[in-house]
Amino acid sequence: MDASAWSELADEFDEAVFDPTGTDAGGDFRRFLRRVPHVPLAVDLGCGTGRLLPRLARKADRVLGIDFAPALLDVARARCAGEPRIETRCADLAKPLRRPRSAGLVTCTNVLLSPNPEQRTAILRNARNLLAPAGQLILVVPALESALWLNQRLITWNERAGWRGARALRGGLGTDASAARGLLRGVVDQGGVPTKHYLREELVDMLSRSGLHAEEVGRVRYPWSAYFERPPRWLGEELPWDWVIRATRP
Repeated sequence: MDASAWSELADEFDEAVFDPTGTDAGGDFRRFLRRVPHVPLAVDLGCGTGRLLPRLARKADRVLGIDFAPALLDVARARCAGEPRIETRCADLAKPLRRPRSAGLVTCTNVLLSPNPEQRTAILRNARNLLAPAGQLILVVPALESALWLNQRLITWNERAGWRGARALRGGLGTDASAARGLLRGVVDQGGVPTKHYLREELVDMLSRSGLHAEEVGRVRYPWSAYFERPPRWLGEELPWDWVIRATRP
């Protein structure tokens, strides 16, 4: 989706777009954020409507939210109107960002979603360049393992309902050749939008190649109800998740 498409969602963004930092059933994101000391500057890269900005203001003297959709930033500014230490900036996240390059903390939650690897690399490069030496990045991305787990649970549900063969696969991951090729690259269709998902090892390697050191990896867990209506108890306690990783710039 481009900036105009995201801007059209501004009025319903908070309801339509999943909030990983506000639906953190296991608390790993909160725990990682607590590990970061108070910093002069924190940046939320891809801040959307600014849901995370007030929390970052408790960790930093100044907070900057950057996004490429002007209408989303209008909502963010309204949300943070009473906090003069929070600023926003409209910028293409895949193009080199001008200063500041002195952030002690950069957060980037479910922004590296494009199936285009060059675009993802450019955004991650910006995240690294925003950091001061020893600065920390908290990154949240979709987990490929979780997408496969969700698909397995759905197939089991269909089979328990008496469906067999191709019918049992309905509603899950695509089974045609195009979907299979995408899955091999970690790209999964989410509501008609091809979305990049990551293996844990892939994520650590990606950060290393971008000049960042992975300190710890966790899971932002979500309730089954975030994916299924009236989920049965037998789905189990192993909840779906996104990866959250805390990394430092040497």
